[in-house]
Amino acid sequence: MLGIHFLGNGNISLDEMPTPKPSGTNVVVKIKAAGICGTDKHPLMEHGQATVPGHENAGVVVAVDKPNRVKVGDRVAVNCHITCHACRYCLEGNLFFCDSLEVTGYEWDGGFAEYLLVPEANLHPLPDDLTFDTGALMVDVLGTAYSGVKKAKILPGDQVAVWGAGPIGLEAALTAKTLGARVAVLDMAPYRLEMARKLAPELVLDAGDPKLAEQVMDWTNGYGLDIAYECVGSEKAALQALPLLKRMGTLGLIGVGHTLTVDYWDLIQRQIKLYASRNFNTFEYAEMVALIQRGMDVNQVVTHHFQLKDAEAAFALFKTGECGKIVFTENE
Repeated sequence: MLGIHFLGNGNISLDEMPTPKPSGTNVVVKIKAAGICGTDKHPLMEHGQATVPGHENAGVVVAVDKPNRVKVGDRVAVNCHITCHACRYCLEGNLFFCDSLEVTGYEWDGGFAEYLLVPEANLHPLPDDLTFDTGALMVDVLGTAYSGVKKAKILPGDQVAVWGAGPIGLEAALTAKTLGARVAVLDMAPYRLEMARKLAPELVLDAGDPKLAEQVMDWTNGYGLDIAYECVGSEKAALQALPLLKRMGTLGLIGVGHTLTVDYWDLIQRQIKLYASRNFNTFEYAEMVALIQRGMDVNQVVTHHFQLKDAEAAFALFKTGECGKIVFTENE
């Protein structure tokens, strides 16, 4: 089979590899959709990695050995978190916190290949009326956004702003809009701002506009935002959002960042709630399926499809940032 490797310094290779074989409850999935994630940029541009990348995957089970619950022909979305499934965190559905965590696309070979070997426990059923693109989105970019938005206890009519019009930010905006909120989206890149407008939020703003604060306060009748979602992973964006929150407002940190220094006294004076969110809970998968089946068009964030044989072109585009979600589909 064909598989992609990151060599580091922005270089990749497309290699012939042995097709995996099922063993015990580890099954083989033929990959139908595999999304490039923003976090792929680090091994791609920096040190590379020995395993096949790709942790946003969906496909069809094509080979089993001694399965307990799946069969050949099942359509599935692949949760990338391989865990013990027995500790407190696993039983609560918070797989990311398992002490035994390994991840497809990192410790295990991932989905930037024609086939993927994965424990059957990591497979979510993908209904026939959902596309493989949708399945790949749910297990990372949508799941991350959905869980992050929900944690703020968002209510219909809330005025919320999403910092970042990348795939996670756009999925966060779609989720908030679907849950009844009034939504503004902010970014600085013209391409991303245009993508945001296609989702039809109530307001699209340039985060670099010197009149941004005035525009937000006008929109909220002088009160400020009920909720701000930071989906960039930028301290600058988070600090821009904080003063635009109303008293007792909420800041949700969904983007992957590293530092944030806040005015402690300001948080206390205005009773600001601040939380962080990293990934989705497995029990939220069914909730996402239900929202999509009721009409939430999560695939709007997908802008480009490539086959594995065109991987060089796919990653060249990814590095420019002039794209939304890029998805690999099966080779013809």
